Amino acid sequence: MTKLHWLEVTEYVSLYASAIGTLVAAVTQQAVYAAAPLTVAIGLNVANRERLKNLNERQQQTAIAQLDQLIDPFRQRLDNFDTFTQNFSQTTQEQIEELQRHQQEQSTDSVRQRLVQLDTFRQQLSRNIEQQIEPLRQHLTQLDAFTHQLSRTTEQQIEPLRQYFAQLDTFTQQLNTATHQQFELLRQRLNQLDIFTQQLGKSTQQPMEQLQKLQQVPNIDAINQRLSQLESFTQQLNTTTQQQIQPLQQCIAELNTNTEKQIEEFKYAIALLQTELQKLTQSITRVEQQLQQEILEKKKKTENITPSTSLKPQEQQSTILHNQSLPEEKKNFQPQPEPEATKVFVPLVTTPESQPTIIQNLKPISTLQGHLDRVMSIAFSNDGQTLASGSHDKTIKIWHLVNQEPRTIKVYEKVNSVAFSPNGNILASGNDGTKIKLWNVHTEQEICTLSGHKERVYSVVFSPNGKILASASKDKTIKLWYIEKQQETYTLTGHTDEVLCVSFSSDGKMLASGSGDNDRTIKIWYLTQNKFLTLKGYSNSWGRIYSVAFSPNGKILASGSQDKIIRLWDVESGQEIRTLIGHTDEVYSVAFSPDGKILASGSQDKTIRLWDVESGQEIRTFTENRSAVYSVAFSPDGKKLASSNGDKTIMIFPYQ
Repeated sequence: MTKLHWLEVTEYVSLYASAIGTLVAAVTQQAVYAAAPLTVAIGLNVANRERLKNLNERQQQTAIAQLDQLIDPFRQRLDNFDTFTQNFSQTTQEQIEELQRHQQEQSTDSVRQRLVQLDTFRQQLSRNIEQQIEPLRQHLTQLDAFTHQLSRTTEQQIEPLRQYFAQLDTFTQQLNTATHQQFELLRQRLNQLDIFTQQLGKSTQQPMEQLQKLQQVPNIDAINQRLSQLESFTQQLNTTTQQQIQPLQQCIAELNTNTEKQIEEFKYAIALLQTELQKLTQSITRVEQQLQQEILEKKKKTENITPSTSLKPQEQQSTILHNQSLPEEKKNFQPQPEPEATKVFVPLVTTPESQPTIIQNLKPISTLQGHLDRVMSIAFSNDGQTLASGSHDKTIKIWHLVNQEPRTIKVYEKVNSVAFSPNGNILASGNDGTKIKLWNVHTEQEICTLSGHKERVYSVVFSPNGKILASASKDKTIKLWYIEKQQETYTLTGHTDEVLCVSFSSDGKMLASGSGDNDRTIKIWYLTQNKFLTLKGYSNSWGRIYSVAFSPNGKILASGSQDKIIRLWDVESGQEIRTLIGHTDEVYSVAFSPDGKILASGSQDKTIRLWDVESGQEIRTFTENRSAVYSVAFSPDGKKLASSNGDKTIMIFPYQ
């Protein structure tokens, strides 16, 4: 036990003794028994307190000394770590400076090496393409040889037929000559008989001289015998001719059978060759696209250009044509699966790297303000003097562009789309409700309400003659409305998701539509031919199709989608012919200029871009907008370009 413990024990013993003494003093009533132990206890307590204090101080010092001994190694390690950190920082800085000097010295050599590698890769690619094309050339050579062989075989088989026909012609000519001679002799004898009969009828009382003349005339029985012989000869001739023609007919039948078999084999060989040609073309396309991407990446690394959006090579997705018969009454189009086409068509991709962009930031000539929420749709009247706008503030405004004073129509529902009739007297609006409203432009009164959709209406458009109104809805259908009778005429079904946009061709015979995320397709409805075309391009990542527009001549269809890309389609074949890349966000609207040479597009990236349709080059960019551009439209004379924006404004730009 330590001293501290002994002091505590003695103190406790003295206290117990004092307690016992106090008890004895109380019993015996003698104070001495209590005073003596109490005095001893007090003295021990005083002495022990001082000693206890000293012992505690010593223990604290001992503990502090032990703690210092434990901390000293950590202090040393911390000092060592600080030293190491300083040395490492100095070394790293020296290495970075040396690396920078080395990089500056070797930057030119690195670029040259990369260019040499790129040239080597190009040469290797050329050799690979040549190797892949060589089997195709061999196949074509074999096809030519097979064609020549088939021609020679056919000529050899036809030659006996020609000989048979020549023999038949000779025999027919001989038969005609012999028959003609026999008939000529018969005619002569019949003429003699007619003369004798006439003479006999004139004078039945002539003497024997007439009888002798009669005896000189050929006998009638002989004539009958000749006729019988002639009939037998004719029958024999027919039989012989039939016997000679029958082998010829069999030969012709066998020749036709062999020719058909050879033609079928020839068609099969051509089909195999087309399949191999398609695979080879696809592989060449992929290699070319990979080469283009490699070249772009090399340029970006060399020139420190920020990477831009590029298309990934995808396998060909062919156009599917569906035929449907449309009765006179209401009829729903239902898509049917068809076999995929074998035609390979490589689209032209226009990117900022492939063609320089001419950017001109022009100021708008006017900004129309008055809506209280984002403006979703705009439309020019045919005379170009009036502009209609629909907004999510549940109003439609009709702007007179001369004085820019609007008239307001309250709709009491969010307006998603507006469209003028060709004569400018009717304005249609598609709203967040299920109904479509027609308005009198001059009186601003509601003409009628078209009911039929089950969900909100995203888009409305008039046909060129103004008799039909098409509407696209969230209920996955497109409805055609007859304006004069103010009723629904057809319901077009086929999309598997909401239909976001519709557009008529200039002749009114075609209607294009685009759908949402779960569908991602564009359909062209041939209204007069009772069929429709489903467009499928080279990527499955389109997303939502926000806008479609026909060119004025009806040969090209433009589409803007969620994947920031504008696509141009050939209407006749349904193939994707050009891809326009430049927007950095979703493309909400596309519109052709009146001459069809320029395409305008509006996007979530707050810009309007103009594209040359023939070359696909971006020729102008308007960056004056402060928010998303939901709709763009050219004036009928082509001198103005208007946009509806998310900042509640409408901007009108000059365009020439």
